[in-house]
Amino acid sequence: MLPLGDTTILGNILKIFKSSGISKISIVVGHKSEIIKNYLNENDFGIQIKFIEQKERLGTGHALMIASKYVKSDFICVYGDLLFRQDFIESLISNFMSSDSIAIMALTESDTPEFYGSVLVKGDKVVGIFEKSDNPPSNLINTGIYCFRKEAFEYINKTQLSPRGEYELTDSIKMMMESGNNIKWVTLGGKWLDIGRPWDLIDANEFFLESMKNYISKNSVISSDSKIGTPVYIDFGAFIENSVIESPCLISKNTKISKGTKISCSVIRENVTIGKNCIIENSLIMDRVKIGDNSKISYSIIGEESNIGNNVVFESSSDKNIFFEIKGVMVDTNRRKLGSILGKRVKIEDNKIINPGQKIESNKII
Repeated sequence: MLPLGDTTILGNILKIFKSSGISKISIVVGHKSEIIKNYLNENDFGIQIKFIEQKERLGTGHALMIASKYVKSDFICVYGDLLFRQDFIESLISNFMSSDSIAIMALTESDTPEFYGSVLVKGDKVVGIFEKSDNPPSNLINTGIYCFRKEAFEYINKTQLSPRGEYELTDSIKMMMESGNNIKWVTLGGKWLDIGRPWDLIDANEFFLESMKNYISKNSVISSDSKIGTPVYIDFGAFIENSVIESPCLISKNTKISKGTKISCSVIRENVTIGKNCIIENSLIMDRVKIGDNSKISYSIIGEESNIGNNVVFESSSDKNIFFEIKGVMVDTNRRKLGSILGKRVKIEDNKIINPGQKIESNKII
């Protein structure tokens, strides 16, 4: 489950659905589905949820093929790893209800459409959908948010395997267009993020903080010599001693922050212990992490139950783009500020300096 502030990416999508008047949803689940099911059973989002099992991961089109057995009406489709503005879904549904189109795609402008594939439009109609290329014909990209008429399943269920061995939803939409159906589009207003790469979680949590309202629990303990900005979210059981919390920040339940520490633009999850004279900036600190004295963490993600020693520094700045390893391949992050991304239960011993762009697997000792 991808963490977002005090919730998750999926939880945030469900909250948006609820606020948009949606009362029933189906979630297509596959690998490690029990984690998702347990999370949704433990947290009430006020929505009726049906789980649909996808035993093989054969693409977005395949997920909807399976869903077609259960969904018998017009529907909205949203990929589960997206972050977008809260009021957008309501606007999308309104546009769809007043349209005679078989589908509406939500698009957004991108400075790097070559990383996503692009969509060509004419007026309010989609006229072409293109794979990733070095010279995309448009800077409009598909956001992974759609509305479909139930008749769209006729085309989705006829979709063939793509060269990469998946049933692509974009191929289904191309079939609809080739059969004379209108595919319309709307602009997704505001910020949109596809959480496809590990460092995207840093941006996602910064986006979450931008829209956060100020809240300080009466059951938190904050020393009178602490400096607290606005807005911040400080949950019950938090203990803050002579520290600086700059806005925006989220400090979750039962977190202890020792004196002389400064935290800015960061999410600190539950039951975290932070030592004296630390600096934490633009980072995500997961549940039950322990951070020793005089440590500095910048633009990093620290996995659950990790233990960071005293005088540890996570470097994050470079004079050129930082590369990060994904599945054995070094990938250009297009960023010049990126610290490290740690898995669960990592131990960093005292006095270590961690270079920018490091991936440290779960249970490692450095």
